[in-house]
Amino acid sequence: MTNHRRPAAQITPTIEDAGLFKREVRDVAVALVPVFSRNTRGDLVVKGIVPPDAEIEVVFAGRRMRDVGNLVMRMKRLRAAGVRAAMTGHQAMNSIRQLRLPVNIRGTWRFRFQPDPSGWEVKSYQLIAAQWVFADQDGVTMRAGWPPVEQENPAQERARAARSRNAAIRAMQAARQQ
Repeated sequence: MTNHRRPAAQITPTIEDAGLFKREVRDVAVALVPVFSRNTRGDLVVKGIVPPDAEIEVVFAGRRMRDVGNLVMRMKRLRAAGVRAAMTGHQAMNSIRQLRLPVNIRGTWRFRFQPDPSGWEVKSYQLIAAQWVFADQDGVTMRAGWPPVEQENPAQERARAARSRNAAIRAMQAARQQ
């Protein structure tokens, strides 16, 4: 299969963010579970839980990989504390899924389809992280990542303006009904 990816030296922040953040960027509260992996591009993929207890993957990609070190260290410490607690008999910490680090992530959603054992395509969700905020071990708020570079996309701007107009109309109608 031919590799159509550009060489890393040719990737600018605008090109990178155009590929990563194709949809609207949102703020999402996620409880990260200390389960790490890498995808084929070398990006860090972390398991996360969003309400109502839905499992997702959070992807830290591209130039944002340089800023993820503090978050990884915090999660490794959380995992080590869970192992110590499990060794002392606390059954609640035996399951890795019980170890959760609350993080506020600003990013965009991406759908991923993978075949299950029977061959059916199963949809899962990935959250592509642009910026994230979490509390370190001392309780100090840590902020990392980069805001996405804004692309000139007239269709997306029109859609965003239409959504805000519709929200304003719904708010006015709700106020009249009261």
